[in-house]
Amino acid sequence: MYLVEQVYNALSASSADVTSIGKSVSGLDILCAHLGSYSTPQVIITAGIHARECYTALVVLRQIEVWRNTVGGVYFIPLVNPDGAIFFESGETLGSPVLSKFASQHQFWKANAAGVDLNVNFDANWGTGKQNKRVVGPSDYIGEYPFSAPESRALRDFTLKVKPQATVSYHALGGELYWEFFQKGEARVRDEKFATAVADYIGVKKVDGDLGSAGGYKDWCIQTLGIPAVTIELVEYGKHPLLPKNFADDIERNQYLPEFILNYLSD
Repeated sequence: MYLVEQVYNALSASSADVTSIGKSVSGLDILCAHLGSYSTPQVIITAGIHARECYTALVVLRQIEVWRNTVGGVYFIPLVNPDGAIFFESGETLGSPVLSKFASQHQFWKANAAGVDLNVNFDANWGTGKQNKRVVGPSDYIGEYPFSAPESRALRDFTLKVKPQATVSYHALGGELYWEFFQKGEARVRDEKFATAVADYIGVKKVDGDLGSAGGYKDWCIQTLGIPAVTIELVEYGKHPLLPKNFADDIERNQYLPEFILNYLSD
């Protein structure tokens, strides 16, 4: 069973409120599951924004499965880039001329079906990252303009609608947590405290002083919404292409993170 089908089946079988926040390039639904109350605080957790990191979705599916009632609620978006996940797993090109051109590189693909790397397509110092590219390819292509990709637009619009108090983005690999994006003053103190608590809870390294990224979802949440937002790089050791088994330890360590965050925000 391919991951997209696994995600759709798991959400359908869950007790969560399931909706689509938008469509991918090929027209697939980007599904979101909500658990808990709709009162504040609310948190958004995303995974699978990069194709070759799609199995980060398995962490989110476990979080949904073991959910325990707590204050507030969580919006889970396990697979932001369903087209990319299909291409990564199977090599299916979904009628995309871009994917057809790069078919031999499907196991290392990060972008969507149009070749846009979604995590550099947000309007947060867009195009200024160290590794940003302006040519379509497997990774780092920033797109023609911020939010040119339907997936990044959908996530932007949904986040603005929810107005979360914090966001978590799962990526792989490295066993690290990133939290900075030019915060100052009280916001910086607050965000570092949040990042430290999350990193300690799941046992990853909090990375300080790395401001070379730009155009990411985390970056945009910090810059536009003024909230704490972290990117968690799962799988401390390994190399791409990663397999589901590579995420077993992270699934266990992260399964109750949503409740931990809600309790932290409520204190």
